[in-house]
Amino acid sequence: MYQTVLFAGFVALAAASPAAQGIDFASINAAPSPSMTGPPVSANSESFNYDTASANAAGSAAVTGIASASASGSQAVNSKRNLSPSTTTQKVSTGTSTTSSSTACATVPEAGTSCGFINPEDPCAVQPDGYGPHVTPDTVAAFTAYAEFHTQAQAARAPAGYTQTFADLDGSVNGNTYLGLSTLQSYDVPLCGQHCDSTALCTGFNIYVERDPSLNPSPNCTLPSSITNYKCTLWGSSVDASLATNDGQNRGLFQVVIAGSDGFTKTNTTTPAPCPGWQHPQDCGGRAHNHPSTCIGTSFFPGPYDPLLCASYAQAQNALNAKPSSWKQWTRSYNPLQCNFFNAFMLKKNGKPLGTYCGLYAQTYGAGDATYSPGWQGSDYWGIESSWGFSIN
Repeated sequence: MYQTVLFAGFVALAAASPAAQGIDFASINAAPSPSMTGPPVSANSESFNYDTASANAAGSAAVTGIASASASGSQAVNSKRNLSPSTTTQKVSTGTSTTSSSTACATVPEAGTSCGFINPEDPCAVQPDGYGPHVTPDTVAAFTAYAEFHTQAQAARAPAGYTQTFADLDGSVNGNTYLGLSTLQSYDVPLCGQHCDSTALCTGFNIYVERDPSLNPSPNCTLPSSITNYKCTLWGSSVDASLATNDGQNRGLFQVVIAGSDGFTKTNTTTPAPCPGWQHPQDCGGRAHNHPSTCIGTSFFPGPYDPLLCASYAQAQNALNAKPSSWKQWTRSYNPLQCNFFNAFMLKKNGKPLGTYCGLYAQTYGAGDATYSPGWQGSDYWGIESSWGFSIN
């Protein structure tokens, strides 16, 4: 079974004059969250297929008209202009494990399946996996107290390139940057890390133990016995304890709970992939660029960190601005209608990653020119991670 998930993109509102701050916080607060912020309660496998064409289209959709910097000459100062809503489309395929039977077909098989196929979503259908130990007594309290789960979680070590951010919590990660799920045969931290390494945009993972039902709860099997699953979720941002908010859900009368939850990130050791048409990115050291006089526009895309969205946005803006009637009057040394540099960073609110924020600039800047850190805005603390600057080729 395959499923397409849309991560809604949102662009900051237009400003008629240079802004005192580099981020429109009211617009970010109004942006919708992605349609998936974690695995569905019955999921055992979800793989993320990154769609470059959709990212390019989403970035380009942020452009609605000609935009320019307010400065008439090259200066190191910043503003926001000419911005509008857009949608980022990214595909996630959902794989549901199946169970086969060697008995003769009692009924006509479902379309596209063969004799013996058992749909785990059918009432009382046997659920897949369950490689962990059978906890006795079969209660929520016994599961959450099961010593082996805590011992494994506390003994885990970060794979090469990763940093451990939390250990042995009773909640799994939820958030805007969800990229997929695998069910493992053991509490295998290195394997979970390998899944992250092989998934586009992944910079963090969460491994945990989950109490699941052995049968799909239905009126004729309301409280089936439990099975134990080792689950690995992938994220397009850092992960930390503030995101481990999923402490279980109900499937009918059956209570799903979490134990032994560990988090790992490689955000600080990951350089973004090159963006076609732009030079190798510069690490801005956890701060953003904020130069109002040379800013052509800003845009925000909820979801995993992805500078390609900003690159597509910048290229589309340049293509529109490059029409002869728009910019033939400007010199080659400085053109307020030409984006020569963009800054892409992950915006965080109260420690939680929200999405990619883009700033387009007519002037090229160095990493040392990134000095903006939003900090407290009212009762909310805003932070930045994975801030990178890209200069045009």
